[in-house]
Amino acid sequence: MKQSPKDKAKELFNHYHNLIQDIGGELGQEILVSILAKECALFLVREKEIDEWKAKDFKRAKYWNEVEYEIENYNE
Repeated sequence: MKQSPKDKAKELFNHYHNLIQDIGGELGQEILVSILAKECALFLVREKEIDEWKAKDFKRAKYWNEVEYEIENYNE
């Protein structure tokens, strides 16, 4: 089953958050880690959205647009 845009946004944010945290984040840097994770996830999603528009797969482009919205509004 396909994930909802909200669940996909959470998955992507958490993936990048954990990756950045593992590389060198400290508890005192949590805000920075969260900002970087959000920006990484948004970069990926925007690239996917562009690819789907180019492929004229408007249903998938809309899905990635909804994921982008959820990431932009994501609060841990």
